[in-house]
Amino acid sequence: MNCVVVSSLLGIVDQLYKNPCLILPEIDDAQIIISTLKDKLHSLQAYLDKPRPIIASVPDRDKAVKRLDEEIRDVAMKAEDEIESKVGEVYLAAKQQQGEAAACEDLHRSLQKVVKDFESVEVRIRDLQTRHTASIHDVSSSSSSSSTPPCLQLENHEFENTMIGMEGDVEKIKGMLIQTSSSTQLQVVSIQGLIGTGKTTLAKKVYEDPSIVSHFDIQAWTVEGQVNSLRDMHIDILSCIVSLTKEEISKQNDKQLVEQLRKLLMGQRYLIVIDDLFSITAWNDNYMSWEIWSGFMSTSFPDDRNGSRVLITTRKMKVAEFASSSDMWIFYTDGLNPEESWKLLSKNATSNGKCSSLPPEFEIIGRSIAEKCMGMPLVIVLIGGLLSTLNNSPRQWEDILFTISSCNFPLKLLHYTFEVCYDYLPTHLKACFLYFGVFRKKIEIHVKKLIELWVAGGFVKPEMNKSLEEIAKDYLCDLINRRLVQIHKRSLGRKIKSCMLHDMLHEFCFRKAIKEDIKRPRWVSPTSYFTDPSPETRSFFYFAKNLYLAKCWSIFSSLKLLRILDLSSVKYWHGMPSEIVNLVHLRYFALRTIGSVCNSQLFKLQNLQTLILSAWTKEYQLQLPCDVLDLPWLRHVRFDKGSSSYLPNLVQENLQTLSWFKVTGRDTRTSNFTKVPNLKELGIYIEGELLPNALDSLARLHQLEKLKVKTGRVERFNLPNCFPSKLKQLTLCNTYLSWEDMDIIGNLPSLDLLKLKDFACCGPEWTPRDGEFLQLRFFLIERSDLKHWNANANHFPALEHLILRYCWDMEKLPSDFEEVCTLRLIELDNCCFSLVTSAKEIQQAQRDLGYEGLVVRDVTKIELPTNESSEKRSEYTIW
Repeated sequence: MNCVVVSSLLGIVDQLYKNPCLILPEIDDAQIIISTLKDKLHSLQAYLDKPRPIIASVPDRDKAVKRLDEEIRDVAMKAEDEIESKVGEVYLAAKQQQGEAAACEDLHRSLQKVVKDFESVEVRIRDLQTRHTASIHDVSSSSSSSSTPPCLQLENHEFENTMIGMEGDVEKIKGMLIQTSSSTQLQVVSIQGLIGTGKTTLAKKVYEDPSIVSHFDIQAWTVEGQVNSLRDMHIDILSCIVSLTKEEISKQNDKQLVEQLRKLLMGQRYLIVIDDLFSITAWNDNYMSWEIWSGFMSTSFPDDRNGSRVLITTRKMKVAEFASSSDMWIFYTDGLNPEESWKLLSKNATSNGKCSSLPPEFEIIGRSIAEKCMGMPLVIVLIGGLLSTLNNSPRQWEDILFTISSCNFPLKLLHYTFEVCYDYLPTHLKACFLYFGVFRKKIEIHVKKLIELWVAGGFVKPEMNKSLEEIAKDYLCDLINRRLVQIHKRSLGRKIKSCMLHDMLHEFCFRKAIKEDIKRPRWVSPTSYFTDPSPETRSFFYFAKNLYLAKCWSIFSSLKLLRILDLSSVKYWHGMPSEIVNLVHLRYFALRTIGSVCNSQLFKLQNLQTLILSAWTKEYQLQLPCDVLDLPWLRHVRFDKGSSSYLPNLVQENLQTLSWFKVTGRDTRTSNFTKVPNLKELGIYIEGELLPNALDSLARLHQLEKLKVKTGRVERFNLPNCFPSKLKQLTLCNTYLSWEDMDIIGNLPSLDLLKLKDFACCGPEWTPRDGEFLQLRFFLIERSDLKHWNANANHFPALEHLILRYCWDMEKLPSDFEEVCTLRLIELDNCCFSLVTSAKEIQQAQRDLGYEGLVVRDVTKIELPTNESSEKRSEYTIW
């Protein structure tokens, strides 16, 4: 925690350094004091950045370093609180136009005192270095490489589902699911084993297996720990089956949910996975009841004697015995044998994630480490991920072996493993890792949100020629490389969309954060030990369903130093709580509300970096201040499609994300995108007739990589004459273009992903031109009247993934696609049977040519009547 506080404090001081006249206009030596403090913090940061893992051979040195680190943390936290409090007082005095000089004097005195406090810390560091020079030299010589290794690109990360030693287990479980000769009755298959023995990994591998996908008509996956009731579990399962969001499904009552699920499953061969079923009736006051379990099964899952299966994973033997009809339907995970353990360890201990030979001295130690891992895949993978970050020093491997050798019980070994992996983390990653504890257990965490929270929290150290978001992505990549964070979902473009933690690692994060933060709760959420925020709180997540006016004053009035406020999980009824605009240090603000936000005085939040405002009901359009984009430090802004605002009056160079932004009629205040020149991601919603050249300024967004365009009440939409040259991802929705307009898009030099949704293009025939779509790898067409697609291999030479949804008129794919050797996946959803046959013919033709990599998936979901637009469909993901 000390490193993040110092980095955060350095960011605050750096802002003062760049703009001293705004905060200390009348004080002559302000620049000198701020510059001195900045230099001291840089030196302190360099000291903290030195690796300091727990080394068994020098315990005295480790204790002294820990004591000094705690002292640094306390001094830095006190300094940060003091400076931010005084800066806030200056801001408020300036707004009220009284007492500004006195507030500046107070800030000046605080800065002088902070400089003296850090001078004392410098003396302590020099003293420690003098007394422990020899041991520090020894440790640094063997630990110098424990810093961040070269990171893989997030979109190319392929370390999921390591299956060494589990291949035979997969086949056995597949046999239980597929072989109806054993039983055509509905059966519950249980995977039972201790924590960390690979139950979920095994279930996922089976769930994704092509033979399983083709055998079952319907598949669904739910995690018991992510739901709070049987109702939530029904909603979770239904969301995997129907083309509706969870929010839409949840509008039904309990009886309707059960009836709907049963009706959908009737007559279908289905596979339902319930992961981590810890207590069969945790839903009934933790009282285990066979009656409740059997009632749940009989009412929800019909038995048509067609070989349908329910697959559960559980740690508890009693749960498996309750759920499965006999022992023949229970699979026990016993862990890996020593040879399998060594293979898995060596695979993960190599920097590229592939098995390779290690020097003999490493193999001897490595096999000893593998034996001490008790055959637990979770422990082996984590230790392997740690070893991959270390230098070629047997000394470090021996230290890790020494650390885990005293563990005689699996649970103790897990805790030791978590502790040693945390101790070896570079200091800048420790707070990022612990921050996962603010989220709910077993919940998926969207990468964009996580990155923005890390940046707003001050966890990210600036680097030359890199944005803070790019650096934060490197941090996440490093945590994934170390196997501390799991990839959960990917986008269509194969970039990591969401991640999550193993539930035991989540428990470690939240308890460790409490231990390090016990005096001052900086992060408060329902997962936190602290139920109420304190004046020192920097992050506050509110997960209750509703937020009422009476609560707002008691919650927000004292949070003067708050940086992150996430109210995106609640329903607020009155625009925006008025107390929030006094939180002048706020950097991240997310709110779901109805009512007007026009008069909320958002302009007071001058430090805001991320702003997310949306209505919690689609029937309501949020009213926003027209000048909200004039806030000077905004980096990421997300609104509802129907929400209106103007582009900023002055050029905003910090803004990177703007979605959605409403472009209306002939108003140039909503179409002059030269005011936001550094946008990387833009979503525009068009309403009203536009001038022919209204969107030509998009071509001047030279950093733009991702663009979404959706039209509302528009008779005719015209594509811009030119697009930004760096554009990689383009989504068009409801645009009703002709297929000839694709010639403009096909010539984009960097286009990697294209989505055409809800009649983005109209017409029964499309003949692409040669030389177009040369870089396109991912292509989705959703809801189209296209019937004849006259394409050949030259038109899409790099195509890897083709996804067609609701293309009812198309009966055949271009036969020349059998020559597109890059093609890896054809996914069809609610398309006619002849199109599926056509895709399989292409698959077979490629196999005849020697290309075995193409997979064809028919993942048709059941379409239920809904008045909502198709944009609410789930994004393409792979379990």
